[in-house]
Parts: sequence; C-alpha cells; structure tokens
Amino acid sequence: MRRTLLAAGVRRALAGLGVPSAGQTVVVGLSGGADSVALTEALTGAAAESGFRVVAAHLDHALRPDSHEDAVFCVDLCGRLGVPLRKGVADVRGRALRDRGGLEEAARLERYAFLRAVMHEEGAVAVAVAHTSDDQAETLLMRLLRGAGSRGLSAMRLQSGDIIRPLLGVSRAQVLDHLRRRGLSWREDPTNADLSLLRNRVRRELLPYLESRFNPRIRETLARTAALLGDEAATLEELGDVLCGTALVREAAGVVLGCEALRSAPRAVARIAIRRAIEASGGLRGVAGDHVDRILALALAPAPSGRRLPLPGGRETYFSFGEIRIASRAGSPRPFAFPLPVPGRVALPGGLAVVARRSRGPVASRGETAAVVAVPPGPLVVRTRRPGDRVRTRGREVSLRRFLMSRRVPAQDRGALPLVAAGDRVVWIPGQPLESGPVEDRFVRLELEARA
Repeated sequence: MRRTLLAAGVRRALAGLGVPSAGQTVVVGLSGGADSVALTEALTGAAAESGFRVVAAHLDHALRPDSHEDAVFCVDLCGRLGVPLRKGVADVRGRALRDRGGLEEAARLERYAFLRAVMHEEGAVAVAVAHTSDDQAETLLMRLLRGAGSRGLSAMRLQSGDIIRPLLGVSRAQVLDHLRRRGLSWREDPTNADLSLLRNRVRRELLPYLESRFNPRIRETLARTAALLGDEAATLEELGDVLCGTALVREAAGVVLGCEALRSAPRAVARIAIRRAIEASGGLRGVAGDHVDRILALALAPAPSGRRLPLPGGRETYFSFGEIRIASRAGSPRPFAFPLPVPGRVALPGGLAVVARRSRGPVASRGETAAVVAVPPGPLVVRTRRPGDRVRTRGREVSLRRFLMSRRVPAQDRGALPLVAAGDRVVWIPGQPLESGPVEDRFVRLELEARA
C-alpha cells in the first residue's frame, strides 16, 4: 500500500526522535477523533516495519450523554488494527470543582494522568498524542491573544519529556486525506462546534479570516514561527538553568534566589530563573507573566528588602538581604518535637521527612539533603527551636538566635525550621554549616527528603 504524506511524516518524526525502537512500546492517545485515528493507524503501520509495539489508550471524560459510544468505536477500530486498547473513565466535572478551574483544563489533566498511568503499566517509552500543525497554529494564536512571551508562543514541541507528537509536521488536510485513502471513519465531538470556546473561535473564525484576507498559507507560517520560537526559547531556558545552578538554593521552607545574579543576567534569562524558582517552590499553577515581572522589577530595584509579593498556591515572595525567598505565606508556625531513632525516619509537617542512619566521620554538616554529624550523648529529637538552644560554629558555641541572624535567615522563617538536637545542643539545620563539639560520641548521617 502506497504511503500517504501523513504516514511518511510520522516515520520521519519517529526517526528524528529515535523512539520507539524495535522491541519497545509506545502508548497512543485514541479519542476516536480524526487526528487520533489517523495517528493510531499510521503508528500501527510503522510498528509492523520497525518492530515496536503500539498500545492505544482511550479515556471517557463523561462530559456527554453519548460519550461511551466513543469507546465502542475505539474498541472496533483497535480490533480491526490488531492494537491492544486500554480504557478508562474520568470524573472531569468533579476535578474541575475541586481545582476551581475550567472543564478544558480538568479534562487535559485527567487525560495526561491516564495516559502516563497506562505508559507505566505497559512499560512504554513514550506517549504519542495527535497534535497537528493546525493545532500548533491555533495554539500560537490563542497564546498570542493572551499575551504570552517567546516560551509560550513556541507552543508545542515534537517531544516534551515522555510526550511525543509525531503529527506536528502534518496538516489537518493531510489527516483527512490519509483517512480517506485508508477507508477509515472517525467520531466527531459536538463540542468542536461550540463557539463559546476560544480554540473553536480561532479555528472556525480567526484562521479562515486570516487565510482569506492576509495569507492563504497562514497555518503553515504560524507553525513554522512556533518552531523557530521553540528553538530560541530552548536556548534561553538552558541559560536560565545555568543561572539557577549558581543562584538558586533550596531550603526546608522554600527556595532562595540571589538578586545580584538576576541583576547581572539578561532580563529574558532572569525571567526564566524566576519561573524556575517559583516552580521549585510548589509549581506554576495559576502563575502568570505578571507575577514574574513584578518579582523581577523588585529584584532590580535598589532597596527591595522587606517587600512581599503574593503568589498563587498560598505562597509569597519575600525580599531580604539581597535575596528572594519564595515559600508558603507565613502564618503562626506550630512547634513540634519528635524522637529520632538511629536508624529511623520521622515525617514532618509540610511534606518533608528526616532520615537518620548510623555512619562514620568525617563530620560534614553542610548539606540540605545529606550530612554526617557528630552528636553528644543523649536521645536525638527533630523539633522546632526552643529558648536556650545553642549551636557550634567557627570554633565556638553561640545561641541559635544569633547564628540564624548571622546567616540572614528571615525572622518569619525561623520558627518553622526543622532542626535536629540533643538536649539544647542543635547539631543539624538543613542547609546550614554547623560544627561538631569537642566531645564526639557518635556519627549520624541525616537526610531531608520529600515525604512519601
């Protein structure tokens, strides 16, 4: 059977990605719509030649009374193609209510969670989704209307982590031609005609207008522009990662970013570093460009210390001593104290845990995630600070309060810091350099990790 333009495009895309190879498995998202049907059939043909395995995955979003009929269609299609099918049902409306978001976003989150779950269960190397060059053009226009920067305007990429898009160089017209030549039918989602949705208005009104009045090849032009912006955004992100490698510090209470490093970097790179810091403090949900720009403006100001900016997710940005701290908004921290056996593990409030193991020297109490400390006799306790706490630093003992002030730990963060102590002697504070005392009784390896 002669290859269509779509089939040839899928093979070129897979060859460029290098996945899947012979013996590997790829999961393809199959909604029953034209694009996903064409991709599933094309992957099946490529698998027969290259020796990889295809598993289809269909999620019923349960948003229409007849949505179950899509699953029936997919079962029949996969039976004819000889492709295993994994099915699931999602409560999209329930998720939208819980997240206080829209149905489209809730459906997207549920869909990708399901596809990744199938990928892990099948031992697959990637999930293939059926975004076309038309989808790319629509996405660029939607993000342009919302005021995105180069990162947002780069839209979708051929590969994003474990997601691959073999149809990204294929037009919707080529999809329909492939289906006609292969004699394949598909399901039409009636919501695609709902002009209250922005994507549908862009698809049915804006793009046809631009084609008829300005550029008959506007879809191809926009897709090419998105690809060029993607290359440029990738370069900027690499520079942002380098900046974060030197200027970003993760602490128990959040993350810290140095203002001076941001001032010396190009603004585009500084914005990426700020986004990375926000992401590391709890994700980017609800974070817009305005949040990043306001943080950058204060970082570039001559004296921002003491200023605060709220962030989505119950977080805030606090400027202190030339540093930007991003963490949960300060409340009244509740003190805690938990015995720490050696070996042992203690779960802490806020999603962290301290792990203790027997170890040998030398003493190296300088890490956020791992340290070996020498501790005096007596039981160890993971707790918050108390009056009379002492630490050893620079060859002498000082009060914990004075030490934290010298380390420029903001006052509002000190009460919630987890520390390990024997009596009133503090032997470890994640991320802070402490020393052993003159009497060393035992060595213990301590680690701070995310709570399972």
